[in-house]
Amino acid sequence: LNSIEELGFRPNAMARIFKTGRKNLIGFIVPDIANDFFATIIEEIESVIATANYKLIIVNTKETIAQEIEGIKTLANGIVDGLIVASTCERYTEWSHFIPDELPLILIDRCLPGAPYDSIAISDYDALHQGMEILARGGHRRIGYIAGLSRLSTTHERLSAYKNALTSFQLPVDENLICYGDSMSKSAIVHVAELLKLGCTALVVSNNIMTRDVLSYLHEKNIHVGSDFDIVGYQDGMQNDFFLRKIHVVKQPVVQLGRSAGQLMLERIQSPAAPVKKKILQSTFSARGNS
Repeated sequence: LNSIEELGFRPNAMARIFKTGRKNLIGFIVPDIANDFFATIIEEIESVIATANYKLIIVNTKETIAQEIEGIKTLANGIVDGLIVASTCERYTEWSHFIPDELPLILIDRCLPGAPYDSIAISDYDALHQGMEILARGGHRRIGYIAGLSRLSTTHERLSAYKNALTSFQLPVDENLICYGDSMSKSAIVHVAELLKLGCTALVVSNNIMTRDVLSYLHEKNIHVGSDFDIVGYQDGMQNDFFLRKIHVVKQPVVQLGRSAGQLMLERIQSPAAPVKKKILQSTFSARGNS
C-alpha cells in the first residue's frame, strides 16, 4: 500500500475489464436531459448504482428516433454492462436486433408492447381521471387537452383517461380540443391560443415541461389561472414553484422511479436468468391549494 501511494499507481481499467468481463458502466438512453423529470431519474439511478461501484453513461436523444437507435447501437456494442432505455420509439423491434442476448436491459417510463425486457413505469390514469372530475364538477364543459408525442405509451394512457372521463361526466369528446406537442419545451405554446379561441375554459396539459410553458404563456396574456381559467398539469415530484400552487397537479413518483430502476438493474446484472419483471408505480392527484 505504501508503494502504491509513493508511486502513484492507478489500476489499469482495460486490464480489469479483461479479467472480470465487467466495465462497471450502465448506459441510459434519455429523451430530454433538460427535463427535470429525467434529470431527477438520472440522479437517483446514479446514487443507487454507485453503491455497487457502477457509473452512468448518458445518451440524450431529444425525442429523436434516429438518435435513440444510434445511441443504443453504440452502447450495446460492448461498452456497458447494462442499458436503461426511456424510449421515444413505438416498437422495441426498431432497435432490439442490436441488443446482445446477455445484455441486461430495462425500459423506464415508456412501455413498448411485447418487449421481453424488465420495465418500470408510472400509471397516471387514476390521477388524471381525478383531475378531470374536479374540472367537470367545477362547471367546465369545454376542456382542452395538450398531449405529448402521439406514439408514446404515456400519451396513450393519459389521453384515454381524458376521453373516458369526458364520457363518464356526460361531456362530448371533441377531437378539435385535443392537440399534440412533442413533450419538449415550447411545443405546447402554439396550441394554447387555438384552444382559447375554441372556447376552452380549462386545459389538461400532459407533462411537466409543457405545463410550465402553458402557465408562462397565460401569465403573459394576463389570464389568471385559478380564477379566470383552470388547469390540470404535471409536477415531476421535485418541481415546486409559485405557479404550480394555482393549478391542479398530477404528481409523479419520479424519485422512486429512478431508485427502483437502479436497483432493478443491479438485480438483473446479478441474476441474468431471473424472470422478467414488470413494475408499475402510481401517480397521485392534488387539487389546487393542496399541492
